[in-house]
Amino acid sequence: MTVCYVPLLNGKQIKSSASGLLEQAKKLNDKVIALIVHSGINEVNLQLDCDEIHLIELSEEMWPIASNHIAAFEKFQKDRTEEAVLFSASPLANEIAAGLGFKLNRPIVNQVMEAARKDQYLSIKKEIYGGKACLYEETALGSIITYDPVFLPHMKNSVNRKIPNFHPIMNIMPSKNIKFVESKKLSWEEIGLTEATCVIGVGRGVYSAGGGSQLKQIEELAKILNAPIGGSKVADELKLIPRERRIGSSGVSLDQADIYIAIGISGSSQHLDGIKNVKHVLAINNDAAAPIFKRSDLGIVSDFETAIPLLVDIIKDKSGVKYSENTSYREASV
Repeated sequence: MTVCYVPLLNGKQIKSSASGLLEQAKKLNDKVIALIVHSGINEVNLQLDCDEIHLIELSEEMWPIASNHIAAFEKFQKDRTEEAVLFSASPLANEIAAGLGFKLNRPIVNQVMEAARKDQYLSIKKEIYGGKACLYEETALGSIITYDPVFLPHMKNSVNRKIPNFHPIMNIMPSKNIKFVESKKLSWEEIGLTEATCVIGVGRGVYSAGGGSQLKQIEELAKILNAPIGGSKVADELKLIPRERRIGSSGVSLDQADIYIAIGISGSSQHLDGIKNVKHVLAINNDAAAPIFKRSDLGIVSDFETAIPLLVDIIKDKSGVKYSENTSYREASV
């Protein structure tokens, strides 16, 4: 059997990558078990394509702490030792996986693209050199694997499949050495480019239109979408953005972003390399021949000074629209 540690948002909502993780699990074993460690979830809505669902409920204060998840898994595991355990990579999931690997003395493979069973071992595929090459390696059947969520397809569950068996597990004691301190929603200025689900990028076109003075307009859009601002290599050289916010092969790669809004960016090959994993790209440029439009799902040929206010008005009119729910959890020893 293969165990999937179902990814949740804030302990209450199943992430869209869960179906892709379960699909990957089927490649490793015929029997798939979903383990859901939650802080309050409706069992009626759990239409997951698996054989069994094991539910462990933690309080809202306990859920953000990795050590409590590790204790929950140990209670679930009991005598199970041979199955692989799959995670969708995230800061919390990575910490849980590392703790389990240490406690259970199992090998860990992080940021996997694909895995398949080959006789008595698992064949793993990973990206290396910033996605320019792939590495294939072998690991034990009982390994702990974190999948890069970029490579987990968002799939619809089968409507014809019967509801799996539920196995609630209770009596998880919180860690005595760690307590929950606070939960804080990060502002667009605090979110890292590699962590955000929506990112705004600026380029030479913004500088040509007035540089820093024009960023105020873009910052309003960033505040509404709760999206950090990065930019091209040229934007960095022109001091529109700090060096650590450069996007591209010579900067950071946007691996978590669902939406990228490119403003005044022509779209060099180096910049496009940094956004290759973004799901949807919106480009705003007054040059209809700009290469960025070949990568975009939606292109606006216009001066951004005209387009941005209209875009802001549209988003404001759509009440309840949120593109990002970036939350930081802090822990402290006592």
